[in-house]
Amino acid sequence: MDKMSYTEKFNLKSRLVELIILFFAITLGFLVDNYRESLSEKNNAKELLSSMSTDLKEDLKRFETFSNIRKNLISSVNDFIDDVEKRGLLKNDLYQQQLFSLAIFNWTYFKPNTANIEQVISSGALRYLGNDELINQIGVLEAQNISLNDRQEREQEFFLNYLQPLMHKYYNFKWLNSNYVRKWESFPEAFKKLSKVNVENTNYMLWDNSIDLKTKIINLFENYVFILRSSYLTTYAEYLGEINNTIKIIDSNLEPDKYNVNSQETPENQQASENN
Repeated sequence: MDKMSYTEKFNLKSRLVELIILFFAITLGFLVDNYRESLSEKNNAKELLSSMSTDLKEDLKRFETFSNIRKNLISSVNDFIDDVEKRGLLKNDLYQQQLFSLAIFNWTYFKPNTANIEQVISSGALRYLGNDELINQIGVLEAQNISLNDRQEREQEFFLNYLQPLMHKYYNFKWLNSNYVRKWESFPEAFKKLSKVNVENTNYMLWDNSIDLKTKIINLFENYVFILRSSYLTTYAEYLGEINNTIKIIDSNLEPDKYNVNSQETPENQQASENN
């Protein structure tokens, strides 16, 4: 066998070195791309978390308003029950008609803003959070949102199946609609003018003062106020607790970003500035 010349050996080594360099270059390129993709996903995840925290803080404010309306509704229902127990069912009494209206028309529905939490879950951003407590808490909050919606659907079902038919049967819409519908006035404005529209104070309500009907209506509203009150005990208080807990965990998870490498003021710089 002929021996390789020096030139052939050099070319073989050179090609081998080139292949090794090419392999490392390709591998390094993959590593850099994966790092950039991972870093981008982490930044996107933290942006979603920041938006989620903002949504939850806004939900807290909205829920406070909702909660106050609910407490007023419970008070209105109790006022109507007390009045009917004391005076019976009255056809031509504006005060009792107003109590009935406040108990019927003020049911409201709270819908949490779940767009960002759903995006965090569906986009797979949870795997980039690197915080088991936060991942678990987001799952807990999602479950609490479902529980909240289920509870309110139960309230709505009771309202639609029992209270709305009662309103259709016994509430005389003629006087309210004189201004609310025909003159396009706001509901509160039309409500204030009932006595002016119905000068003779006749037939505000279309029921008769029978003991049987009185008992059924009182029991129906007692059931209604029981459901409203139970919502606080079984769902609303826990929902508020989980929102506050989630905000606390998210904000603590995002806090280190205040002093990232791109920031001009690190904790050390901040301390030096305070000392100066």
